[in-house]
Amino acid sequence: MKRALPFALALLGTVFIPLAVLLAKSGSPATWAPLWLSDAATRALTGTLVSSLGAASVALLLGVPFAWLVARTDVAGLRVMRTVLTLPSAIPPYIWTMGWIALANPKSGWLTLLVGQGRVDIYGFGGMAFVLGTSALPLVVLSTAAALERIDPSLEEAARLSGATAARTFRSVTLPLITPAAMSGAALVFVFASASFGVPYLLGVSANPPAPTLTTRIYGEVLMGEAGLSRAAVLSVELLLLAVLVLGLNAWIARAGRVRLPRGKGLGRALVSLGRARLPVSLGAWLVAGVVILLPLGAVFLTGLQPTWGQWGSFTLKHWGVVLQPRTLHAAGVSLGLAGAAALLVVAVGLAIALTRQRWLETLADAPSAIPGTVLALALLVTFSRDVRFVAFEQVAFVLALGNTFWLLLLSYVVKHLALGVRSASDSLAQADPTLGEAARLSGAGRLRAFIDGIFPQVRGALAGAALLTFLTVVSELTMSVLLIPTGSDVLGTLLFELQSYADPSSAAVIASALLLVVLAALTVQMSRRAEAR
Repeated sequence: MKRALPFALALLGTVFIPLAVLLAKSGSPATWAPLWLSDAATRALTGTLVSSLGAASVALLLGVPFAWLVARTDVAGLRVMRTVLTLPSAIPPYIWTMGWIALANPKSGWLTLLVGQGRVDIYGFGGMAFVLGTSALPLVVLSTAAALERIDPSLEEAARLSGATAARTFRSVTLPLITPAAMSGAALVFVFASASFGVPYLLGVSANPPAPTLTTRIYGEVLMGEAGLSRAAVLSVELLLLAVLVLGLNAWIARAGRVRLPRGKGLGRALVSLGRARLPVSLGAWLVAGVVILLPLGAVFLTGLQPTWGQWGSFTLKHWGVVLQPRTLHAAGVSLGLAGAAALLVVAVGLAIALTRQRWLETLADAPSAIPGTVLALALLVTFSRDVRFVAFEQVAFVLALGNTFWLLLLSYVVKHLALGVRSASDSLAQADPTLGEAARLSGAGRLRAFIDGIFPQVRGALAGAALLTFLTVVSELTMSVLLIPTGSDVLGTLLFELQSYADPSSAAVIASALLLVVLAALTVQMSRRAEAR
């Protein structure tokens, strides 16, 4: 308990006290309703609900068939397809948006040139729902595939022995069992979409008519300075309550529909043979995966090669010089440094929390991951915009000056992604063999040495994976960065956002392409290490 107290106090000071300050900034609950019911706020809430429900529907419609294909069938290119389907989790949603803008811009998009103007338009709530749904596709695919792997195979075997066809067995047995997991994944997609900022801004603000959401409305209020902070705080409370409501529903669904794996069942199960349908099913699956995942990424690369944005007739490398410009190099250096520091802190602090073996502390550390990034960033901004002073013994004063610094940005990254480090450390420690550490202690090693030699090698792989995922997420983060970036400074996320929105989409595509190459290289290294481990 004593070991857990410092971490609990740290979480209290960096998450829960800022949330309390944000609530205080929003005024009394009696003042919330007039703002929530105003025309602008009502349109923003409606836009959030429409785009988020649409994103959840898109992810559900695509995710369940893909989960069944990769978990149960002999579809062609199975391993590669699994990797492709998880790729969106490592790439920021606004980069997918950049690709779809290049493809489906109603005036000069590539698809527009093929089918004619007025037939495709990525802007508006429909485009937002589609991009957010495909960006969050792994949330449904992974949860549904996990449920498929945990189903007792004797249930499906009994249906087949009773004369049911494969399709009838899927409809009557398999689908009801995986529905709770799929719906739980869809709920997470809803929360992800409702908290997103980059996609709604790029596709909603420029739409005709505009398609506002709560996150873009909050950002607009913050830009108005002190006068808009109170209104932004009230809208943040609304966004937070929406996230809590949906996550509570998701927890109920997950508990009610958990698929348990009986002892000795579900292991070494053979894949379902598609037979004669293998070729057409595989071609169809790869066509869909190529369109929704690979095509927009290819469009980002091609956009960086256009002489002028929207001109598809010829290609040039002249825009690639932006990568070596001082502003880009500085933003990249800052982003890499912050991402590296955040990854190390997430893993180190997550491991330390897991070692306390206090379940309540792990739950406490998991809470920030459920808070929308806009709400968390605004809470930190309001709390630490002024110096925090501590006076000890009436003689010694300590000043905490985080406002308008990269330290506040780093703090937001760490607390937002801390749950990843805690979960990875806790799960790997639960599976580690404690006898190796005990043997080291019996050999005379101290507690720390026994952990380093006996336990740490067993959890190192999981921690490295958590660090890599944190790094890839943070290096191009936008939602919190756009609110907390120090004045006159850039990180890769804010630089890409500015270039794509206001200045030079071709240069933005070049920087995004370079970032994609880094992400793909990191994922390739991780896959090769996993293959060697097997």
